[in-house]
Amino acid sequence: MRQITTVGVIGLGTMGAGIVEVFARGGLEVVGVETTEELAQRGRGILQASTDRAVAKGRLDEAGQSEILGRVTITTRMEDLAPADLVVEAVPEVMDLKHQVFSTLDGIVAQDAVLASNTSSLSITAIAAGTAHPERVVGMHFFNPAPVLKLVEVITTVRTEDSVRDGVVELSGRIGKRPVVVADRAGFVANYLLFGYFVSALRMLEQGHVSREDLDTAMRVGAGLPMGPCTLMDLVGLDVCHHIGDVIYAHSRSPMHAPSAMLERMVTAGLLGRKSGAGFYTYAKPGSGQVVPDTDDGSAPATAAVSAVGVVGSGEIANELVSRLRDGGYAVTQVSDPQDTEELRGLADVGVVVEAHQIEAARSLDEEETGSAPAPVPGQELWEVLGEICGPATVLTTVNEDLAVAVGALSGRPEKAAVLRIHAPTGNGQAVEIGRSSATDDATVAALRALVTSIGAEPVVCRDRPGLVVDALLMPHLMDAVRMLDEGYAGVADIDTALQHGLGYPVGPFAMIDQIGAEEVLTVCEELTEAGGLPRESVEPSPLLIEHVLLDRPFTG
Repeated sequence: MRQITTVGVIGLGTMGAGIVEVFARGGLEVVGVETTEELAQRGRGILQASTDRAVAKGRLDEAGQSEILGRVTITTRMEDLAPADLVVEAVPEVMDLKHQVFSTLDGIVAQDAVLASNTSSLSITAIAAGTAHPERVVGMHFFNPAPVLKLVEVITTVRTEDSVRDGVVELSGRIGKRPVVVADRAGFVANYLLFGYFVSALRMLEQGHVSREDLDTAMRVGAGLPMGPCTLMDLVGLDVCHHIGDVIYAHSRSPMHAPSAMLERMVTAGLLGRKSGAGFYTYAKPGSGQVVPDTDDGSAPATAAVSAVGVVGSGEIANELVSRLRDGGYAVTQVSDPQDTEELRGLADVGVVVEAHQIEAARSLDEEETGSAPAPVPGQELWEVLGEICGPATVLTTVNEDLAVAVGALSGRPEKAAVLRIHAPTGNGQAVEIGRSSATDDATVAALRALVTSIGAEPVVCRDRPGLVVDALLMPHLMDAVRMLDEGYAGVADIDTALQHGLGYPVGPFAMIDQIGAEEVLTVCEELTEAGGLPRESVEPSPLLIEHVLLDRPFTG
């Protein structure tokens, strides 16, 4: 295959102009093509503005900017692509339009020039069918913003020549990208995994399980992702999400990819995200990323300020809670033994009681031999005692496995009961989920939000259901990656590269599984499967994950 030194890009919207910049930064001569002079000027303006920002941030000097811009020719004439060794189309996701572009190129570029599509969802095989030389067609899927994100998915068809694939992979590395080679399948790697996660998040939102803000906080802070699903969908464009989701569902026919009726209604109503000025959030103006508050006729629930908190239990979590609550300004009374009724009476006047006793997972061999028992587990008796001892406004909560409805029923105060799930800190902070039952009142939620905030964490309020938000979204998402590996579509390194360098994840899904523990992922997915309410396909454990758990075998390293 010929050496690629001159590249053409057709379509100079945000993505196309970004691809032009990537190639020009990589030292290639670039010809950018648009249909009208007005659109050509807009594309030139996008390129200018992007490089201006790089200069302003000190990432590029003016001489470097001048060199980059000097390598770019913007035109409205397709014939100007004749010298190109590679042409990338970045036109709208309409198959007929892509066929028109590629059939026109057949009569312009050399027979050994490569034709690439930047499609994020359409079949490369179907696109190539509209050309005279399908063997030279490949997918070259960049991620937005193209100058920033390192991933390029290189998609081959059954007709793509090996030399074409290898040449595009070499070029991708030459321009500083991280190429991942995969076969032609709807969504490829990154979008296929991302859109299964989107569908689950949309289902949660539509069912009233969690608010948009808390949903985004859960995944940004609790899971450590770059942004939450609502913010990300607004950025991508809800119409684009709807289209890609439909394409993936048409391929998989899986309930885990079933189109969201809520998303369809929003698109029909013209709520497209940032581009239209409103989507899941409202923005200062179309195209702006500045979120403005929606009109809110309601008011925050009236609640008495909590100044004193009781912590029941001993162990690392309980002791850390006591320290952080005191640092947060609360007067804290700790009762180490949850079975000491006399000590529990000292909690009569506190505003919140948090049960945080360290529960032993199992008896050790020494305990079996000596007959000693593990520490007692708080349960029915504790909540009954606290229900009698504490004042009627005292909130009762636990960081352990009890359900909010059980705490409320046993204590006789369902409106004052909730659960807390404390997540390990991520690069974006620490999240604490507040699980409420249908009876939990707003004043209880407000008191717990204030308490979580006081310890330096971010609260996430949701209904108390298995997995709450973070685990109920993250664990099936990771399981989906395991299924992709088990199907042989892509390897561990390629899947991790795709999500880390295409979606900005702190680490890839397999590195994440190894950090969390495959057994924990398996346990949560088994609980979600048993609970029902979610598509079984999305939560049922993969046999491959079970193998890794039984063999205690990591996916990476």
